[in-house]
Amino acid sequence: MHALSTRRFLIVTAGILLTAALWGRGNWVGVVVAQEARKTAERHPLVLDRAPIRVITDANPVFSGIAMDMQRNEVIMTNDNDASQPSIMVYPSQFPPTDKVMEPRRRIAGPQSDLGLPCAVAVSPEYHEMYTVSGDGQELNTYPLEARGDVPPSRQISVPHSAGGLFLDSKSGELFMTTEHVNKISVYRRTAQGEEDPLRYIQGPRTGLADPHGIYVDNEKREIFVTNHGHWRKTEPGEGFQLRGEGKLARVRGSYSYRGIVEPLAPSTGKFIHPSITVYRQTAQGDVAPLRTIQGSNTRLNLPLGIARDPVSGQLVVANSGDDSVLFFDGNATGDVAPVRVLQGPATDLKSPTGVLIDTTHNELWVTNWFNHTASVFPRMAKGDVAPLRAIRSAPKGTPLATMGRPGAVGYDPKRKQVLAPN
Repeated sequence: MHALSTRRFLIVTAGILLTAALWGRGNWVGVVVAQEARKTAERHPLVLDRAPIRVITDANPVFSGIAMDMQRNEVIMTNDNDASQPSIMVYPSQFPPTDKVMEPRRRIAGPQSDLGLPCAVAVSPEYHEMYTVSGDGQELNTYPLEARGDVPPSRQISVPHSAGGLFLDSKSGELFMTTEHVNKISVYRRTAQGEEDPLRYIQGPRTGLADPHGIYVDNEKREIFVTNHGHWRKTEPGEGFQLRGEGKLARVRGSYSYRGIVEPLAPSTGKFIHPSITVYRQTAQGDVAPLRTIQGSNTRLNLPLGIARDPVSGQLVVANSGDDSVLFFDGNATGDVAPVRVLQGPATDLKSPTGVLIDTTHNELWVTNWFNHTASVFPRMAKGDVAPLRAIRSAPKGTPLATMGRPGAVGYDPKRKQVLAPN
C-alpha cells in the first residue's frame, strides 16, 4: 500500500481519460499512434513528459502497514506519503485518548534508509528486527528494531517491483510477500539478502491471484490468506520484473525507460473479477489452485487490503478500503458468503482502512486509516457503528482527507484550459 493500488488505479484512469480528451480535441498525436499501431506489431506507449504547472500536496504522514511488538508494547506503522518523507514510525500501543497529533517515539526516514514508499511492515522481537517492502520499490529491507533516523538497512533482498503485503512467520523463519502486478506470492528466508532466489513461490493461471495485497500466515493451521483486488491477467510461473538496475530481475522484463529485455505488447489477457480472499497451504508452490476462495457479491469485499486472523475467535479480519469498513469472516469460510460481522459507520471514523491487527494482550483491534491520518483502536469484538477507544493522529483533527476525492477521476478546468489529475 504499499502505495495503494487504489491510487495506482487512479493514475491509470487518469491516463485513459486524458488520452480520450486529447482524441476528442482532434489531437494529431492520437492519430499517429493509431496509425503506427496498425503498421507494426511493436507498439510504443504515448508518454506526455511535462512538468505540472502547480502541485497540491498533503505534507502530513499517513498510516499504511501496521505491525506490533507485544513484548515492548509498541506499534510500528509505515508512512507511504511521498510528500511527507516516507518513513517507519514507532508509537506506544497504550496511551491516554487524545485528539492531538502524537509524535512517534522514533522514526526511520531519509535517503540512506532507502524506504521508497513503504506499504507493509513485519516485526521479529526474537531477532530484534523489522522488515518492510515498498509498493513502488524493488527491495525488501531489514532494520534493527531500535533503529531511528536516516539509517541504511542492515540487509536487503532484491525482489520484483510493486510489493503489496508482507508477513513474517517466526516459527519457520520465512518472509511471505505479495507482488501486485505479477500476481505472485514469494517466500524468502528471513536472513536472505542480495539477489537470493525465493525458497518457493505461488504464481500462475490456476492460483486465482488477482492483484494481491494483504497476506497473513496461520502457522497453526499451516495456511496462507491473501486479499485480492480483482485485477487479473495471465501470468507465467516465475514471472517478475524490476524497473531499474542491472540485476537478474531487471533482465527478465525491461521497459522503455530502463535497461532490460523490452517485451512487445501482446494481446491482452486482462479482466476484472470480484475481489477475493484466497487460501493456500503454507508449503504450496508453483501454479496451484487455492484450497478455498471467499468471493462474490455477498462478501462485500471492495478493495480489500490488510488481513489478519483473530487467534481467539478464529475469525478473519479484513481492512475493506473501498467502503470504509472492517469485515470479519469465519476462519473456514468459502464461496460467496456474508461476513459474520461488520465494523462501519460515521462513529467509527474509518476512512480507507489499510491495515489491521489483533492485540491479544489488551484485547484490542487496531486499524490504520490512510485517508484521514489515523490509526484507530477498537475493542477486539467491536461491530456496527461504534467509536474507537482512542486513536493516533499524524495530522490535526479535521485536516482534509489525504486524497483528491472519491471517485478520483481526472478533471478539466475550461477557464484555465488545464487538466487536474490525482496522483
